[in-house]
Amino acid sequence: MGKAKNLLFTACLEHFGQIRPDSHIWLFSSTDNSHYNYNSRYLFEYVKENLPEITPLFVINDPELRNSLSSKYGKQYFIETESIQGIRQALSAGVWFTSAGLPAYGTGLHKKRLIINLWHGVPLKKIALLDPNLKKAARIYFKKIFSENYTCILTTSHELIPLMARSFAVSEDKIKVWGQPRNDGLFQKNDCHEILGQLFPDLPEYTKTVLYAPTFRDYGQVQLFPFKDFDQKQLEAFLEEKNMLLFIRTHVAEQGSAAPYLGKRIRFLGNEQAEDVTGILNIFDCLITDYSSIYIDYLLTDKPMIFLPYDRQQYLDGRGMNFDYDDVTPGPKPETFNDFLDALSPKEDFWKSERTRVNRLFNEIQHPCAADICNKVLKMIR
Repeated sequence: MGKAKNLLFTACLEHFGQIRPDSHIWLFSSTDNSHYNYNSRYLFEYVKENLPEITPLFVINDPELRNSLSSKYGKQYFIETESIQGIRQALSAGVWFTSAGLPAYGTGLHKKRLIINLWHGVPLKKIALLDPNLKKAARIYFKKIFSENYTCILTTSHELIPLMARSFAVSEDKIKVWGQPRNDGLFQKNDCHEILGQLFPDLPEYTKTVLYAPTFRDYGQVQLFPFKDFDQKQLEAFLEEKNMLLFIRTHVAEQGSAAPYLGKRIRFLGNEQAEDVTGILNIFDCLITDYSSIYIDYLLTDKPMIFLPYDRQQYLDGRGMNFDYDDVTPGPKPETFNDFLDALSPKEDFWKSERTRVNRLFNEIQHPCAADICNKVLKMIR
């Protein structure tokens, strides 16, 4: 069902369907209503396991994924919003949680229910209505369908409240510093060898793991190792010598960019292996990235990170940043391959104090938060 038809059916059912939302039915949705990821996934799983008085539902419009999740967790938890019956079921929920978009589209939906935007990260780049590439018609649509429907929008620090309010064109009192449920897993002990062993049964012996997660570029394919002196054999020998594994996680559309580099100690960790890696970020000893806000979650581990912003000017000119890049990226930015190898195996942790500073700026919530969020919502519906 397209968005226009969804808008029409939702409006008709909302105004003439005689639906009375139940505040003890909590509906969750995420990217395109077809993915089981981001904060929605982790809060849904917490509610399912810990709040017996609440009926949690998750919108999955991808039939194959919905069947897979139904087999794993139970079909009573997963619904679709591609039919009139599915939209009616969504509208029966008195609380909606979303990480991206909405489970059904319409204006004034907040009048009968709470709609809480969990969002999906710290806005390092310009997002939503601050995105310079957003056209006028899209801005009007975004404000009417999304911004005006949100009861509240969550973030991770009081420092971010003004920025989030501007991004969504809402008042600052709608921005709540409640944290991100997807980061709860970073505060528990995850067994690296057990998790990676399940994903990759044929891994060689290792003592250190590195995750390389570059951001998506809409103007060309990512250059994973942007060094004039890059040497594939030297990299493989280095990883062997250091007993290290390197996991590359590109955007799903750029999986092919990793293929030439894969081997015994360089593996591809894509959506097929793990749709969402946030909850297991703490199994990695180092993170490599460029402009992805994944590093802000990784700051909670207080482990080293490396940045490769080889096309900084081109990327930032196109999207724009909310912060000075160098001021909020606490790690080395090697420009040669040898410097890159040195950064992977540093003699001292020179960036620890800078990581602490940036972590305090972005991550005010440094403990599990799913329970606190649920308690706040329960108070709102009582």
